[in-house]
Amino acid sequence: MAKRYNPNKCKINRNYTVSDIAKLYGVHKNTVKNWIKRGLKKIDNHRPYLILGSELREFLKDLRTINKRPCEFGEIYCFCCNSAREPLQESIEFEPYNLSLFVLKGRCNICNSLMNKYQRLEDLARLQRYFAVILPLQQKRLS
Repeated sequence: MAKRYNPNKCKINRNYTVSDIAKLYGVHKNTVKNWIKRGLKKIDNHRPYLILGSELREFLKDLRTINKRPCEFGEIYCFCCNSAREPLQESIEFEPYNLSLFVLKGRCNICNSLMNKYQRLEDLARLQRYFAVILPLQQKRLS
């Protein structure tokens, strides 16, 4: 799994070489060269390659957003299918996590693998109507 690099670690008013970026983020130089092949802009084509800090920051921000797949209301991300899926109605459970969050658990309707999603307590009533799930009798409320 790819690492998510902090774009704020680099200074936007500074120029970086490939080895500087590799040291800054703790990666191999070939990783930085692969970033250049994937679209990280260089100042010119002369060696050593110089990269603007602002370009590096924008590239790393874009890397973070490329792999995000937001879920719609009532969907949970399935790690086996690598997409957002609706859980099976009979497998849905609500478990308290802390005073402001709960865990929505269910099974994928395609591959039957376990899926989890953290939700706010404010969404509980809406989710119960959406999934038609009633809390057990001894558990009148979630917290």
